[in-house]
Amino acid sequence: MQRTIIRACQSAVRSADIGRTGAFGGSLHLTPLPSAGPSRLFSSTPISLKKAKLAPAKPSKGKVRAEDDPSETDVDTEGVLAKTREKMEKAVSWAKGLVYDGVERGRGKVSPALLDSVRVQLPDEPSAQTLNSIASVTVKQNTLFVEVWDPDAMKHVESALHKANMPGMSPQRVDQSTIKIPLSRPTVEQRTQILRNLNATIEGSKQQVRTARSDGIKLVGGKGAQGADDVQELANEYGKELDDLLAQAKKEFEK
Repeated sequence: MQRTIIRACQSAVRSADIGRTGAFGGSLHLTPLPSAGPSRLFSSTPISLKKAKLAPAKPSKGKVRAEDDPSETDVDTEGVLAKTREKMEKAVSWAKGLVYDGVERGRGKVSPALLDSVRVQLPDEPSAQTLNSIASVTVKQNTLFVEVWDPDAMKHVESALHKANMPGMSPQRVDQSTIKIPLSRPTVEQRTQILRNLNATIEGSKQQVRTARSDGIKLVGGKGAQGADDVQELANEYGKELDDLLAQAKKEFEK
């Protein structure tokens, strides 16, 4: 009985030794797994997968791109001067026509051109129309006759003639399409008013010249740019022409 117990104990010891040394007799070493660190608590917040935006590269200091360099901009100076001159010539030409008609009226002469400045606003037109585009104007014995082509435009023509407030002119309706304007030799007061109107005409033309000058200088690149002085010279030239025109008209009224 004792032998049986001793053998059982020896067998158990041998089994334990095999467990420690391994099945093939070598020492068995269990390498612990690397620690994963403290466990992360669960969170309902999703992990952001957005990429960081890269700041745009800044150009190095001291370098100017070709498109940003004002010197690279081509300006058609000659073209700008030509257009500016054309605008100024139109302004002066417009003034010359009205001044001539005013002087003729001051002398007592009657001409259809006396109504060239009249503008008629029609209901169906976005802008006012010239009188000679909707009617004909003739002269008979110091009287102007206006023949309106469209009878529906008659009241608008009458209104435009009265609003023109031209010295010594009193429009009178003859029939459904005709208006007559008797003209006598202007009085001293009427001649004075005509001269005032001519002053206003010259000033309006000067304003057009100044506007053309400003536009021209902007187009060449501003004051100090190439061509700016040439634009100013044009303005001086046409401005002087307008001053001379008014001075000549005043002399005519003094006769």
